[in-house]
Amino acid sequence: MSKLRILLVTSRITYMPENYLALFESFLNKRADWVKGLVLLDNLDKKTLLQSLGLPLLGVRKLGLQLIKNILETPLKKREILFEKYNIPTMTWDTMNSESALDFVDRHSIDLIINLRTRCIYKSEILNAPKIGCLNIHHGLLPNYKGTFCDLYALTENRDAGFSIHEMNEKIDAGKIHKIIPVAKKEDIRVKNKFCYLKYLSLTSEKEAAALFELCQEIEKLNKFPEGLPNNPTKKVFTKNPDRKKIKTFLNKGFLL
Repeated sequence: MSKLRILLVTSRITYMPENYLALFESFLNKRADWVKGLVLLDNLDKKTLLQSLGLPLLGVRKLGLQLIKNILETPLKKREILFEKYNIPTMTWDTMNSESALDFVDRHSIDLIINLRTRCIYKSEILNAPKIGCLNIHHGLLPNYKGTFCDLYALTENRDAGFSIHEMNEKIDAGKIHKIIPVAKKEDIRVKNKFCYLKYLSLTSEKEAAALFELCQEIEKLNKFPEGLPNNPTKKVFTKNPDRKKIKTFLNKGFLL
């Protein structure tokens, strides 16, 4: 059985607490030898800065402040220092659809690319580059719930909120499903008389690390993806970034955003 060779990919800036640092620490503590590189897709631009400054004005204070904090902490290079501790390189690219990405995957004989909270649409060339394939963490419960902020909509509708891990193909959130993990309902994230979405994200990060590790163990054992579940929705619900009106509705329901 050959050792799995993984390339992790995330955004340079996310609204996850400490930009996913806890997930990476957990994963590397268990099997750093799997990981051959970390890619930070560079989404830190004027638009991101303006959006982060504007969020508190819309009532999205906690997420907005977390985003601003993550931006201000980028010079500290916490993720880069963590990976350097294990002699794992960190690359900053604009997109995974680049010659740099294809060259790295080829030179390091990458088996598996894992995509964590990026908005990059992978094209066929990079999807087919790793020996086994590409995985994505989708922040909704597939196959029915697709789009963005699926977990937030689920919480505000008092449904189970969680994530799914699925194979990537040229259609968004459409590949075979390998993990469907409910994380919480709104009562699980109660803070006094409110419901804190940032608390939910912290719970999610812990569970994502555990689910990824378990799935990667299985992939290494099989030297391929497990059979997986078909990604065929019985009722397709597509959500998108909430606008000002929707944000107000969430706040009126007692959510801390």
